[in-house]
Amino acid sequence: MQTIKIAETSAKSLLKELASFFETDYTENYGEAYIEFSNEHGDGIISGINFPNGVGIFRFETKLENDTCLDFHGDLVHPFKFIYVIEGRLDHRFRDEDIVHHIEKDQSVIIGANSGSGNKIMFPGGMTVSAVVLDVDRKKFVEQLTFPLEEMDDIYHRIFADTNAMRTLYHHTQYSLKMSYLIQELRDFTTPGLERISYHGAKALELLTYMLMLYRDDSKPEDHQNVLRQKDLEKVKQVIFQIDKNIAELGNISSLAQSVEITETKLQEGFQILFNCTVHEYIQRKRMETAMLLLLKTNKTISEIVYEIGLNSRSHFSKIFKEKYGMTPTAVRNKEKV
Repeated sequence: MQTIKIAETSAKSLLKELASFFETDYTENYGEAYIEFSNEHGDGIISGINFPNGVGIFRFETKLENDTCLDFHGDLVHPFKFIYVIEGRLDHRFRDEDIVHHIEKDQSVIIGANSGSGNKIMFPGGMTVSAVVLDVDRKKFVEQLTFPLEEMDDIYHRIFADTNAMRTLYHHTQYSLKMSYLIQELRDFTTPGLERISYHGAKALELLTYMLMLYRDDSKPEDHQNVLRQKDLEKVKQVIFQIDKNIAELGNISSLAQSVEITETKLQEGFQILFNCTVHEYIQRKRMETAMLLLLKTNKTISEIVYEIGLNSRSHFSKIFKEKYGMTPTAVRNKEKV
């Protein structure tokens, strides 16, 4: 395995070291460091920027020819690292330990090396790796807080109060569906210049927030966890299938959640992420779409249609139908007959 020694952790220092190793040009724009290469070392696009609040964000899109280790060493307090693997795999080892952690696709970790150690982050050779890394400078982040550190919740205080890196922290989990969408938004944003830097700064804080929420949620028993993970997506899809195929005989939202063994909070978050609406709003939309189809394609009476979409009141149906389509069901039926 080839090793790149990294003595400083800032974006500019790191990217300059990588540019030298991969024999490519180092560029900088609005404070963001950037390298791109396609040569005997492999292919790669790597960027990074540090913000005044102590948060830095790095993006790696690489396919290296050989196993490659970024060896973060030096006599310094290493920042917390929040790593999100989008594609491929990264390996991690603390410099004072022999245990190697494998961070797979759709997984994330929080890493805090103690003051006598450091981090080794390894990229497997021949593998396409896509990852986002947040660096949080412990002291800078604490200094910019607008409240005393002692007021912080205990679960977070144990992390951020360790400004001198007295303890080792390693927390491995599957990142949430919301984080997945945030990362995709980050990758899709291509506007250059000040807008890009502002956007990256905002997304870095948003990702950090959701990572901390996930960290808190992981501390709870599984049946009390409310953050929607990637693994929960299939359960949300099962509920969508139930709604789409059985609109006439749906139970309430609680029974829908129970049927796939997911909490109502997770179910609602899934619908907000996928459809930007609540479960109730999705059901209502599906009922109206089904009703319109039945009005146009069948000879069923309006009363029969009301029953078939799972409603009890014809007047209520007419009201919400008109709100959606701007005309009553009777007007649609009459228009179709003309």
